[in-house]
Amino acid sequence: MHRLAALSGGILFGISCFFVGRFSVPPKRVPVNLSAIPVTAVSTTPAHANEAQKTCAPAATETNLQMGQTANDSSENKWSDLLSLPGSPARNSQLAAWLEKLAATDPDRAMALAAAESNLTLREQLTQAALHGWARTSPSNAVQWALSLPNAAKRETALSTAFAGMVAADPDTALRLGSQIVAQNPDDAVGYGSRLIDALIDNGNFQKAAQWASSGDAQTQSSWMAEAYSRWAEFQPEQAAKAASGISDSVERNLALHGIIGGWAQADPAALVQFVTDLPANADRASLLSQSLERWAREDPASAAQWISDNQANPAMDQGIAVVATLDSVPPNVAMTWAEGIANPQLRSETVATVLRNWLTADKSTAENYFAATKNLLPDDRQQIAELIAARSGQTVSQ
Repeated sequence: MHRLAALSGGILFGISCFFVGRFSVPPKRVPVNLSAIPVTAVSTTPAHANEAQKTCAPAATETNLQMGQTANDSSENKWSDLLSLPGSPARNSQLAAWLEKLAATDPDRAMALAAAESNLTLREQLTQAALHGWARTSPSNAVQWALSLPNAAKRETALSTAFAGMVAADPDTALRLGSQIVAQNPDDAVGYGSRLIDALIDNGNFQKAAQWASSGDAQTQSSWMAEAYSRWAEFQPEQAAKAASGISDSVERNLALHGIIGGWAQADPAALVQFVTDLPANADRASLLSQSLERWAREDPASAAQWISDNQANPAMDQGIAVVATLDSVPPNVAMTWAEGIANPQLRSETVATVLRNWLTADKSTAENYFAATKNLLPDDRQQIAELIAARSGQTVSQ
């Protein structure tokens, strides 16, 4: 009797081990050469399945039942409880948080639960949450999964999520892995590198992002530097500007300075314009000032107009004023006041002529009166405007 019971128990035990091992085998991944990057935690490989099978060994059974199985039952019940709740942003956020935590120890299960969701929007949210948790503990395997996606847009989104998880756990590992991914995917290097920069910035690793961006080659550096310094300037404009100004290489410095404009213009355009105005006088400053003034005029036209009116005596501002004065959003009478203050005669004449063209469309009579009285047009520009006025009146200039 005892032998029969022992035999029956052994058969049941063997069957249970078979199914544990069977369902622990992960789905096949597209292989990516990431061997140079250490896997820091769980890995969804056949070795993982072997570890699952080892838990069936008699010596580990009691520990498994006491510590693992009870937790799994509790977790599955929690998942079921959350799914039974009415759909809402709060419920969905709880589901995502639960899957992210599960993915740190059982990524295959987490990804399978996400894939089983019928609501496509929620499925995507859950998949990204699981991938984020997976990448925190097993970055190389999470990246393999992301890079195996056939759809380019989804692949880049998944890689962004994987980078975010990696950076949250270990920024240096993310940088090493990111460098390898970029090297293996040169056609996608600009986009993949930018996603890594975003992950670093979002986690507060501003200097690491800027340093890594500067390591790009001729194809990628321009885009990466713009991304890194623009994003940095959204949060710490003065620090980003100081770092950019301190770059010794003139080409890289110019890339970084142009990069800060986008982010700083949204945060504090007045401070940005003042910073650019105080830079050493050169061709780069004129270009930077043009961009800065244009962004300011778009964000806060009234404040930009007042600043321009107070600072028009500075010839270094000529190009910037010309750009702002010719914006479609600036009323012609205001734009003309700025255009008249441009120090360079040639640029002043060209700008006045451009503003006049817009003014003739908005208020023909007033524009014609201004044209008749102004001395700010050089002969060629005056001839062009005269021909335009005559054509709109059905006349010729000689008439």
